[in-house]
Amino acid sequence: MYLKDYNVDICSILSTSTLSLKIFRSQYLQVNIPILKRRDDTFTRQAYFGGATDYYKLEASNLYYYDVNSLYPFVPTLWAWDQRAMCKPMPYELIRKVKDFSHFNLNNFFGFLKVEVNCPLNIKTPVLPNKHNGKTIFPTGIWIGTYFSEELKAVQKYGYQFKFIEGYEFSKIDLFGPYVNNFYFKKRNSVGASRFIAKMHLNQLYGIFGRKHDLLETINVYKDEIDQYISSRVVKPLYLSIMK
Repeated sequence: MYLKDYNVDICSILSTSTLSLKIFRSQYLQVNIPILKRRDDTFTRQAYFGGATDYYKLEASNLYYYDVNSLYPFVPTLWAWDQRAMCKPMPYELIRKVKDFSHFNLNNFFGFLKVEVNCPLNIKTPVLPNKHNGKTIFPTGIWIGTYFSEELKAVQKYGYQFKFIEGYEFSKIDLFGPYVNNFYFKKRNSVGASRFIAKMHLNQLYGIFGRKHDLLETINVYKDEIDQYISSRVVKPLYLSIMK
């Protein structure tokens, strides 16, 4: 199926997320994605958060249960701006860095902002995240953080206020729309393994773009290539025990 539909040999792939990335790059990527300088990349990565998971013990009776079709791919979450929200405009090329906010209008800005956040103390469910001691929390009060502009726009209606410190403005691009629409269509019109495969590709492409710079890469190396890899990389051998 992968050879026929995407001209991808799955025997050359070591993980399903890598498979999603290869399909995207070979079949759907029509532009060159700009590579940010390390400092600029570090700035924008501060705005990257995982989603919130809360547990509530509730009791009720005589309820209706509604299951939204592909809720995870569809909803533009405040914390990850992911999946079907991938069909929305994505940051593309860095236009400018902003430090003078004397005539700044958040509604006319698209990019990433370092801000002082003032969250109402009486808010029932805080929605804007912050990193604290290596963990993601959702605080009230005042703190400094970096966020995607569309998140800041979305939380203003809950009473959040901001003092702008630094900004990186980007152009917009529809980068993932065709990829997401393809696999969403396949998922909606498939059953069994085909549906599972389509759902898998919907859910995992975005995450691979959030990888850290320094990665542990697992590859198969032929004996005559060992010297080349040892001289150019930090090698951690993987020992396999084969049971007969």
